[in-house]
Formats: sequence, C-alpha cells, structure tokens
Amino acid sequence: MVSGIVFDLDGVVYKANYAIPGVAEEIARLQKKVKVLFLTNNATKSRADYVRHLEKFGISARKEEIMTSSFGAAHYLREKYGEGKRVFVIGEQGLKDELALEGKAVLAEEGEADAVVCGLDRQISYEKYERALSHLLAGAAFILANADPTWPKKSGVAPGSGAIAAPLIFASGRQPDFVAGKPSKYLIEKLLGMHSILPSQSAFVGDRLDIDIRMANSVGMTSVLVLTGISKKEDVEAAPASDKPQIVLESAAGVGKALGI
Repeated sequence: MVSGIVFDLDGVVYKANYAIPGVAEEIARLQKKVKVLFLTNNATKSRADYVRHLEKFGISARKEEIMTSSFGAAHYLREKYGEGKRVFVIGEQGLKDELALEGKAVLAEEGEADAVVCGLDRQISYEKYERALSHLLAGAAFILANADPTWPKKSGVAPGSGAIAAPLIFASGRQPDFVAGKPSKYLIEKLLGMHSILPSQSAFVGDRLDIDIRMANSVGMTSVLVLTGISKKEDVEAAPASDKPQIVLESAAGVGKALGI
C-alpha cells in the first residue's frame, strides 16, 4: 500500500510557467488520501519560493513538504563543513537564500572562498567562471546542486545546471566533490526521512529515466514515468534495467488510478 507520493515538478506538474492539465486537481485529491511531497532538482528557487510558485498552479504545499537541490546543497554544506563557511555561488537567488538560511554560510562576493556551489544560472558570465575557477584551483570545495544537462520548457529544452558546471569541470580538471540532486539518493532520503515514510511504501513520479526513475529504483520506491517532460515512450525499451519505470503514464493526472488510490 502506497502511503506517500513524491512528485517531481518541471515536466511533471508544469512545463516552464504552463500547468500540465489535470495534475493540480489530481494532487488535491491525493492529498486527502496519502502524504504528497515534492522534490525538484531545480536550484533557482528556495523551498519558500516553491510554496508561492505552486500556489500559482492551484497547489497547496508547506515548505516542509518540498525538497529542492538548493536546500540539499545548503544542508550538505553545513552538515559536512560546518557553519560560517565562505561560499562563492554560481546560481540564482533561491540557491543563495538557502545557503544563507539553511547552510549558515557567508556569501563571498569578494576575497577567498571555502567552497564553490554551482547551480543553474541564467545570468552566467565569463567573470563568474573566472572567479569560480580561481577558488577551485586554490582548493575550495566544489559542490554542485545537480548535474541535469537540460531542463524542460513548454517547447523543447534549455541548458541545465550540469551544462553550467561543465566549463568549470573541464577548466579545473576536477569533478565536483558532491552532487546533491537526483539521481543521487541524498535528497529523497532526506525528504522521506523527514516525514517517516519508507521507500517501499512510496512512489516517485518523474519525467526522466536517467535521473528520476534511476533514483526511485535505487532506493526501492515505485517508479512512475510520465511522458509530459523529457523521456518518451520509445526511450523506455532501450533503457538499462536501473532506469526502467514500473509504471508509464501519459500524464501525472492519472497517477492515483495507476497506484490504486
């Protein structure tokens, strides 16, 4: 029996600023029956931002019911290195907010940095790359919010956090010391643990075989692929066993029925 359902956001609940039909209504119905949670690799917003963002699509959620790679990266920074670390950020305001609030970090616009934290940055510049590289070559920790190569838009895709980080990886000759986002287990284990939900009693609804489904399978969740985002039906057959979903749906609007809820 499924007692919790975790929804990815981009490509599952909405694409860019466009709602996927029927999903908000299905989430509202499921919230009366099971625990509904949300997990996104998007690091441009904080958890508080996502509460307000979901409201735009008619979805009610508390901050504690949302896990983001911005929160995860900030939590890991404090967990691993302690409070008060100086951090140079390639990323947007949501990531900076979580690093300050959850990570208890000092944002290092000038001077030395203990860590470089990288997420999606739609205002990326050569100057930011140059400064981040200097910190990495001096030995700063290298934390990546997520390694997504792309993220889904209403039509097509755009470069993701992994694409933003690629020049730093190439130029520094270093791989990130830690990647918070899916397909790593870090975010989902934190989220389920916060709500005392066992992976075996939960389902994950995502749109990417190599990220969402791989993560869900790796922790023992029921894996549900929806075809409103990145991965398509023809991709499923060619996917390795680690990335094969247990359920494939046209849309998350049908997830409750598929799970017998």
